[in-house]
Amino acid sequence: YMEMLEEEDPTKYEAHFAKFIAEDINGEKLEEMYTEAHEKIRENPDHEPAEKKSITHSRDGEQVTSSDGTEHVRSRKIGLEQRRARVAEKIAAAQAKLMDEDDDE
Repeated sequence: YMEMLEEEDPTKYEAHFAKFIAEDINGEKLEEMYTEAHEKIRENPDHEPAEKKSITHSRDGEQVTSSDGTEHVRSRKIGLEQRRARVAEKIAAAQAKLMDEDDDE
């Protein structure tokens, strides 16, 4: 596919395979790369899992702080009853607004 795209549509090829081009990998080298990877796997098929990072997360409302110092804002999920109550409030507010408009006319 890579070789075919390179011949037929060079601009799409460059956009689609930009990282491969940056690493100087073309269609032939790609096939060699995968062949080598499969050979290495066959030589040693035992999987060695990577060490897990000991990062912990703590939440204070919507603020999530990691032990490595990064902070993120994540919305909390609300339950079904709270969602239904919120929708009912919105409906009541919209109906009240319509009633006020009708009274003004």
